[in-house]
Amino acid sequence: MEAKKMSRRDFLRMSTLTAAGLALAGCAQPTAAPATDEVVEATKPPEATEAPAPTEAPAEPEPVTLEIQSQNPEYENAQRQIWAIFEAENPGVTVEMYSVNEDQMQAYTAKLAGGWRPAIERASVDGYGPNKESYQNFVNLLELDFPWWDRYHYDAKEAFYLNYGVEDYVPTAGWIYIGRVFTWQYHKDLMEQAGLDPRNDVKTWGDLQDLLAEGTAWADSNPDVDHFLDMAWDGWAVGRNYVHALSMAFPDGQRDRQRQCYLGEIPFNADDSPYRHTFEVLKQWYDDGIIPREWWARIWDADMETSYIAKKSVMMLHGPWVYEKAMAADPSIQQEGFPATPPAEGQETWTQFMNDAAKPGNFTMWKEAMDRPEWPIIEKAYFWWYSPPVVKLRAEIQRQPTVYTLDEPLELEGGQWDAILTEFYTPDGLYSDAVVEATPTGELAAGRFQLEGGIYPFDEGGALPAMVGDLMQDKMTVQDMLDWAQGNWEESYDVS
Repeated sequence: MEAKKMSRRDFLRMSTLTAAGLALAGCAQPTAAPATDEVVEATKPPEATEAPAPTEAPAEPEPVTLEIQSQNPEYENAQRQIWAIFEAENPGVTVEMYSVNEDQMQAYTAKLAGGWRPAIERASVDGYGPNKESYQNFVNLLELDFPWWDRYHYDAKEAFYLNYGVEDYVPTAGWIYIGRVFTWQYHKDLMEQAGLDPRNDVKTWGDLQDLLAEGTAWADSNPDVDHFLDMAWDGWAVGRNYVHALSMAFPDGQRDRQRQCYLGEIPFNADDSPYRHTFEVLKQWYDDGIIPREWWARIWDADMETSYIAKKSVMMLHGPWVYEKAMAADPSIQQEGFPATPPAEGQETWTQFMNDAAKPGNFTMWKEAMDRPEWPIIEKAYFWWYSPPVVKLRAEIQRQPTVYTLDEPLELEGGQWDAILTEFYTPDGLYSDAVVEATPTGELAAGRFQLEGGIYPFDEGGALPAMVGDLMQDKMTVQDMLDWAQGNWEESYDVS
């Protein structure tokens, strides 16, 4: 099955021309031929007979409304324009899009618990979406004729098994983008006002600490700026990304050793645990006044992102989304970035963290949808959303390279791509020598060994923020934190 590439503009233009052509054809009169006796005889009206029944006009398609979630709130408007193409191709279908931000997640899950079901949901496999306990609530794509498996650069059919150990069930199509890249992100003009130049001056982990100290001193003396480095709480961002990213500045904190922790080969609480670096770094930044007081109680989007967009803070460690939000608020904004973890002593390579690309991700269909009369159009919409022309459009609005073969090359510009990613992925880029770490995370490598009801070692939704708060306020130690993580792992995984 091969989808034809046609932009919405071309589609609408062709539809208009076709309609105009049909209208003209209906109005035109044929040229009369000369009348001969034979023609006159042949064209005499037949004897009166019963008039034929009028031909019925084709029935209008039944109207269908599909509730479809956006990838992220930042991309809802752009994705709405993509779904407009589908609406134009399928008369009678209306797509109603919605988004769920971090602070709305609790209310959203309660709505799902109450029985509401969208047509297509951006269900996170890390949260409320399909997992080892809930996967059977979602449509199994292996039972459908999903046509795009061979487009992925990894075995997308196996991704759910690798995460959860569930065989012969694929409730989500494969993740189409490279993994999320968390880099330093900053306002170029504010950084210049502070007299700092990260791209030229930060080459080592020590250089980064100097930058943070000097920038914080500048921000403390500037009444227009609240924070140099801002930080807030989001369970996924901190518990599933920061904890892994920050250790990668250090030679014994690389991803191969992180995988060993998850596979039971290195205890999380060992003296040389890679995660010791993470919590030592956070504690040091807190003690030195680099990160905000009680940052674990601040809200990721409402406090940190809003502060950055309003230029009340200079920099943060973030993925792609706030580039878009800040550009929407101020199209003239100038943002730059640099890799997250410049190398510490003994670490020769500048290693940039990226979360897993080869994973189940992340649009799903609830199994109840198969019993609805509109199921054929839901299935059609889902397949269409993963077709090569549409994947290209999706990737371009998110400025994200893909792990999916397209029919035409991507045209990426703006956002995180221009600010930093292009410096990794072009041969003459400023950071083309940095290694973007794309090998599997420990969570992916050990996912199938997680017990039913088991939690992640750094439990993102439960105790972790309180634990971090206790660590910051000297109510517990880094060793206590790692002992807690090791206990979580022992209760949640069986690698025997």
